[in-house]
Amino acid sequence: RFDILCHHMRFHLAEVQRVMPNDSFYFSIVRDPGTLGESAFSYFRAAAPAFRNSPSLDAFLASPSRFFRPGIRGNHYARNLQWFDFGLPEPTNPEEIPRILSRLERVFPLVLLAESFDESLVLLRHRLCWPRDSVDLFPHNSRGSRQVSPAQIRRLRAWNSLDWALYSHFNRTFWRQAEQFGLERLSREVAEIRRRRRFLAGKCLRGGGPVPAQAIPDGNLRPFQPPGGGKILGFALKEGLGAEERELCGRLAMPELPYKDLLERRQF
Repeated sequence: RFDILCHHMRFHLAEVQRVMPNDSFYFSIVRDPGTLGESAFSYFRAAAPAFRNSPSLDAFLASPSRFFRPGIRGNHYARNLQWFDFGLPEPTNPEEIPRILSRLERVFPLVLLAESFDESLVLLRHRLCWPRDSVDLFPHNSRGSRQVSPAQIRRLRAWNSLDWALYSHFNRTFWRQAEQFGLERLSREVAEIRRRRRFLAGKCLRGGGPVPAQAIPDGNLRPFQPPGGGKILGFALKEGLGAEERELCGRLAMPELPYKDLLERRQF
C-alpha cells in the first residue's frame, strides 16, 4: 500500500482503491482546452496520427474530421484528452454531462486550475496540512511565450467540447472554494509563494529562470524534447553551490522523468 500515488494515469477509481487507503484525498488539475489543445498539438505531434497527418494547427482546426479517426492508437491525445484522463465515458447525449461531472466532483474534493496554479497550491497546501515550503517549485515544461489566437481558442473549445464542459464545471467549483477560503487571504499567500520562488531562483538558477535545454550542462536536468514538438525549457544550476544547496536546488530544477527515476530507485 502507498501513502501517495501521483503520476500519469487514466483514472479508474476501483483500481486506485486497490492500493490506496480508504481515507485517501483525491485531487487533480484541469486546463482550458483552448490553450491545452494548442500545447497538445505541439507536444503530442509525433504520437497522435490526427496531429501528425495535419500540416498545421490551423489546418487541423479548419477540418478536424479530415484528420481525426476515433479509436486509432494515439488519437486520444487529439480530442477531449482530459475527459479521457479522468476515465470518463463518452456520453450518449449532452444531458448526461452534468450528472457525470457531479459524480466526479464527489470523488475529487479539490480540482486545481492550471491558469491559477499558485492559487491552487495555496488551497491544496491547506487541504493537506502541508508546511509552507512544501509548495516551493519552479514551473516546468514551458515553451516560452506562445500565442493562441481568439479564433483558435474558440475552435479548440468547440472541438474539445467535453473538456470544455469539464473545465467550466471545475473552474466554478474552484472559485467557490477560493471564496470560502477568503480571497484576500488567498492573495496574500500567493504573493508569499511568488516571493519565495523569486528568492530560490536567484539562489539556485543560472540566469534566474528557464533556459533552452542545450544551455543546461547537467544532462540529468535537461527536459525531454518531444519529437516534432516545441522546444521545452529547463533550468541550469549556478556553479559553486554547496552540497546542501545543490541538493535542494537540484530537486527543484529536475524534470519529471529524471525525478521519476530517482523516486523509483529510492522505492524499489
